[in-house]
Amino acid sequence: MTTKPKGRRLSGITLIFALMVGCAALPHKPEAPRVSITAIELVEAGILEQRYQVKLRVQNPNDFDFAIRGVQFEIKLNGQSFVTGVSGNPVNVPRFGSAVLDVEAVSTLVGLTRQLKEMAESKTPAASYGVTGKVHLAQPAISLPFHEEGEIKLPWLEGQ
Repeated sequence: MTTKPKGRRLSGITLIFALMVGCAALPHKPEAPRVSITAIELVEAGILEQRYQVKLRVQNPNDFDFAIRGVQFEIKLNGQSFVTGVSGNPVNVPRFGSAVLDVEAVSTLVGLTRQLKEMAESKTPAASYGVTGKVHLAQPAISLPFHEEGEIKLPWLEGQ
């Protein structure tokens, strides 16, 4: 039976120890952010496409800063696609904090017409909405999905 030289055994133990310490130093998988809509403003209305400025509040539930390098999202009203958007503007969201992202979004004439028709035919003065997408982090270089739902009041339908 042969035995390993002391130097090799010590190198092996040192390697295992270094791997254990290295893995412990890596942050665990980040929790997904909470993303909510704070404002939507119509910027340009064309015949085939409408552009909006959307403000999204990103809340970071993690114990480390998020360095966001991009975001992609879709907003649905009453289960139907309303607008989609992307942004490559970097923003830092502090640990256990929040930041507001200004992003551009677009809708089509068909989608807008369908939404307006459904709202006009609705008997309730509110609409359900959902915002779904991903934030792309710089470090670690991963994408985190998000999905939030809620309801908005439509004051012009309250008197019907």
